[in-house]
Amino acid sequence: MRDFFRSLKIQLRVIYALMMREIITRYGRENIGFLWLFVEPIILIVGVTFIWSYIVHREAHGFPVATFIYTGWISNKLWLTTSSRVMAGLQANLPLLYHRNIKPIDIFLSRILLEITAMTGVFMLLGFVFVMSHVIEPPHSYFHIVLGWYLMCWLALGFSFFVASLNTLTNDIVQKVWGPVSLGLFIGSGTFFLVEWLPPEIRPYALLLPSVHNLEMIRYGFFGNQMHPYYDISYSTSFNLFLTFIGLVMFRLATEKVRVE
Repeated sequence: MRDFFRSLKIQLRVIYALMMREIITRYGRENIGFLWLFVEPIILIVGVTFIWSYIVHREAHGFPVATFIYTGWISNKLWLTTSSRVMAGLQANLPLLYHRNIKPIDIFLSRILLEITAMTGVFMLLGFVFVMSHVIEPPHSYFHIVLGWYLMCWLALGFSFFVASLNTLTNDIVQKVWGPVSLGLFIGSGTFFLVEWLPPEIRPYALLLPSVHNLEMIRYGFFGNQMHPYYDISYSTSFNLFLTFIGLVMFRLATEKVRVE
């Protein structure tokens, strides 16, 4: 047991070091450095929220646009941006595998945890600022927000392993088509709509994506009884569990392919 905790401590230190390395490589040491990890998405989300709220229109189907865009944009960017960052992570960091304590899974986890940490920080910070400045109303149910966000983070983990491993196994074909695919997933995951707005015959197809369930939970946490939520916690959990399992199996195949090459 003591050896297990010693090994765990070493691997946690490795993952932390890889996260710091990724931040420095991506943003450098000058100016505000790693703070760009938070500032970059904040600028984007604040800009989009302002344009939709004060230039286009303030409400959509009776719902405040600011809350609508804030919840949808960050939530779906969480899992799509994370998978995009991880996609080429293994090939780009192959020299690091010559270090005895660095494993391929450490490279994946460091990038995944970095993106999840950054987007969670942005979500919390912007939520606090928007509520305090009365841009959005205070949440009605923190439980639904936390649960939905947790399931979205889990989706980001499983989907990142799946997509990154598939990209390695297909010799970067996935990366070449990722732009339109991620855009389709971003739109189809409920960024700009609630499930209740869809025709009844279309709803079952929209609810095939677990991200739609997670986002419905998050939005219900903000809107409360103003909306009729469509989500199934058991479906989202089962989907995440299955996706994580498949992602890890494919990750093992991808690492074996890299070793052979």
